[in-house]
Amino acid sequence: HQKGRTTVPRVWMTMRAVACVTHVASSRRDSSGVRVDPARRCRGPALRRLPAPAATADEFADSSSFEKLTTGKIDYEPQKRHRMSWMHWLHDIPKHAMWARAWQRHVQANLSAMETVRFGEDCFIGEQLHIFAEPGRDVEVGDGTRLGAEVFVHGPVTFGSNVAINARCHIDGGRRGVIIGDDTRLGPECRLFAFNHGFDPDSLVREQPTTSEGIVVGKDVWLGASVCVTDGVRIGDHAVVGMGAVVTKHVPPWAVVAGNPARVIGDRRTWKKK
Repeated sequence: HQKGRTTVPRVWMTMRAVACVTHVASSRRDSSGVRVDPARRCRGPALRRLPAPAATADEFADSSSFEKLTTGKIDYEPQKRHRMSWMHWLHDIPKHAMWARAWQRHVQANLSAMETVRFGEDCFIGEQLHIFAEPGRDVEVGDGTRLGAEVFVHGPVTFGSNVAINARCHIDGGRRGVIIGDDTRLGPECRLFAFNHGFDPDSLVREQPTTSEGIVVGKDVWLGASVCVTDGVRIGDHAVVGMGAVVTKHVPPWAVVAGNPARVIGDRRTWKKK
């Protein structure tokens, strides 16, 4: 100790320095008389391990994929289709709709040949769309309607004009069908089931009949992400349903509903005034 301050002991500093130095006594000399110290593990801070070097061109000399990746022209078309499938609103931009036109004509014609589905003008369907429309379970897609990636549709289902169904929605028409009005928007992963299972306690669920009343979603309706709508429900025009709501009863026109089960929490016409 010195007056008014404390110093670090020199012994500690010396020990730390010696810990990272190879001991002279363990050294040896080679045939030319040069001293060679054996490798010793350093007890100081660990050195950062460098990443493995990237593969060289020599290692891929016989690889056509490497040649294509480095010298060939990149094909952007698959990624453009993939992007638009998950962000269908890009189809509303003329420069994107122009290059997608031939692609959409082809996939819609193929699907119409295999299923009883009819597309209006200027429709868009994303990759991995699943439409199943047996005879008597038709699917109608109105003009300007967009169906995003991985959407599931089992008829009978009718989409009005300018409807937007976002990715991974699941819509099953049961026997009575689902009708979705013009200009309506469904957020990602909405679920609409126009049928129900019986669950009488005297028999197994799988052995009981299903019932179907149908679902109607009005015009200019917005269903937030992950909304569920049960069989028999009518959602009035201009209504808004909050994210994650489970709609089990009719929704009046202009109503704002939320929750499980969904309940009215406001009116769209006066919502901004609150």
